[in-house]
Amino acid sequence: MEDRQQTPDIEERNATLDPDPVPVSQAMSDDELQDSLLEDSGMSGFQKFIARMDEQRWTLTQRIVGVALGLLAGVSLFWDSFSGKEEGFSYSLIIAVVIAMLVPNSLEKKGLRRIPKLRVALVITLSVMIVAYLILMGVRMGFKFTA
Repeated sequence: MEDRQQTPDIEERNATLDPDPVPVSQAMSDDELQDSLLEDSGMSGFQKFIARMDEQRWTLTQRIVGVALGLLAGVSLFWDSFSGKEEGFSYSLIIAVVIAMLVPNSLEKKGLRRIPKLRVALVITLSVMIVAYLILMGVRMGFKFTA
């Protein structure tokens, strides 16, 4: 029992090790701590914006951007047929591939955060656009496709 009284408590030892303890009332909140860490990290404004998003907002943002990119890729893919300039080779295919492949890759690298839901939303939207286009072309041609 006497040995126990002679050893100092853990709080007393920590107080002696920390020369300038911060009172609990002056301690930073989680948001302030995250903001100070982000300021010191050397990240760009875009990276800080993405890092501050909570998981629910990040998921919603991925889905919205994925649908928007899918619509943009789908419209660019079929732009020539809507404008009446149908050629053998279409630059709109190159534009659609750039939108569907390179834009998500560059967003992922610049944002330093994975974007799997964006890619899924993009693929689903682009697939719906392709099916809608095939149905539209079938209606235009009377579903009489010739080889």
